[in-house]
Amino acid sequence: MEKISKRDVQTLAASSGDVAGYDLSGVNLGGMDLIGFTFDGSSFKGADLSGTNFSGSSFNNCDLSGCDLSSSNFTGVSFRKANLQKTDLTFSTFVAADFSETDLNEADFTNSKMSAACFEHANLSGANLQMTDAGMIRCNGAKMPKIHARGASMIGADLSGCDLREAKLHGTDLSKASLASADLRQADILDSTFTAADLTNADMRDARFKRTDLTRAKLDGLKYDDALTDMISRYSRRK
Repeated sequence: MEKISKRDVQTLAASSGDVAGYDLSGVNLGGMDLIGFTFDGSSFKGADLSGTNFSGSSFNNCDLSGCDLSSSNFTGVSFRKANLQKTDLTFSTFVAADFSETDLNEADFTNSKMSAACFEHANLSGANLQMTDAGMIRCNGAKMPKIHARGASMIGADLSGCDLREAKLHGTDLSKASLASADLRQADILDSTFTAADLTNADMRDARFKRTDLTRAKLDGLKYDDALTDMISRYSRRK
């Protein structure tokens, strides 16, 4: 893989905009305007991409592990099958971005905007989604154990079939979200909102469940501990 510098990227920016398959590890592209570029298959390991506009670009199959992607614009960007382990994604915009089958283990999305983004079959184990705007995200089949989503807005999110074991859902708004067949065992579900959410066949055994609103939630087939029987029955009667 050919190693290139920031100057090389600037040269390509003035011509084709195709930067696929290059070694950009450790490069500093902070503050640049790189709209609609193709970076597929490139390595950015340890690079600084903060404060940059990458809207409409493509990072499919890229290695972005350990990068600084904070305070940047990734609207409509594709990260399919990329490696973003332990990447700093804080305060960035990922509206309608595609993270399908992407490795986001311990990635930090704190205070980012990711509404309508796709995370289908992605690995979000231990990822930090605190205070994110994550409405309507699609995470069908994603691995999300031990995620931290305190104060996140996940209204209308599709989390059906997701592994959410030991997830931290303190004050999380999951109104109208689909959690059908999701695994929420040992999750912390405190002061959260599940209004009109779909919990059909979800598993909430051994979860800490307090001060959470289940008004109009679908609870058919929900698996839960005996300690929650009275509460679940009470909400079921309200339908």
